[in-house]
Amino acid sequence: MERICDVNADALKDLIDQASRAGSDDGICPVNVAFEISERVLVESCGKGVMCRDGMRQVNLILGDFVKGKGKGDDDIDMLKEILGVIEECADCDLTYEAVKTISSLMETYGEEFEQHVKRKHCKKLICQGCHTVHIDASKCQGSGDCIKVCKAGAIKGGAGMFSVIIQNKCTSCNDCIGVCPNDAIKGAGAVKPQGPTEPAAVGSWGAAAGGRRRRRG
Repeated sequence: MERICDVNADALKDLIDQASRAGSDDGICPVNVAFEISERVLVESCGKGVMCRDGMRQVNLILGDFVKGKGKGDDDIDMLKEILGVIEECADCDLTYEAVKTISSLMETYGEEFEQHVKRKHCKKLICQGCHTVHIDASKCQGSGDCIKVCKAGAIKGGAGMFSVIIQNKCTSCNDCIGVCPNDAIKGAGAVKPQGPTEPAAVGSWGAAAGGRRRRRG
């Protein structure tokens, strides 16, 4: 189809490169990359064409539900594939064309991971915010407090000389706390986080030596 504008796909080079490495890099989730591609198109597109404007916005909304754990099953997956097919055939610019072609390729290659996001609310790479949890290993936490400082949601409790705990109903699973922990005590987990303490306590009072339970004092 004849293009109505000359916006090229240069703005997607880094994301297309990530998409090509999704199978070999544990830090890249194909579903999240697909979502980021749709986000980038909405920013970079001139918005003149219906496919670039309305079509890609619909793609973005569906993929946004996927990464947030709000997908509704096969219907959403089938709808997304159908929309991508229409946009690829009628794309108004190279930017949109390359975007939908890459997203379609990701869905074909990593279909199981897309299904896990939608049906099980699970991100294999523990990246997508609505499809994984974050927990603190109390046996490793030394109470540095760095995680508390970086948590924008105020979802981490702790204090001087105490191990920290995450309040799950406040946690957004942004993973910001994982990178700042000096003791590698914070990890991503599946939809159901590992069992652990729910309240802060003295550093060293919870550990494998005690069978995963708080040690008695005195």
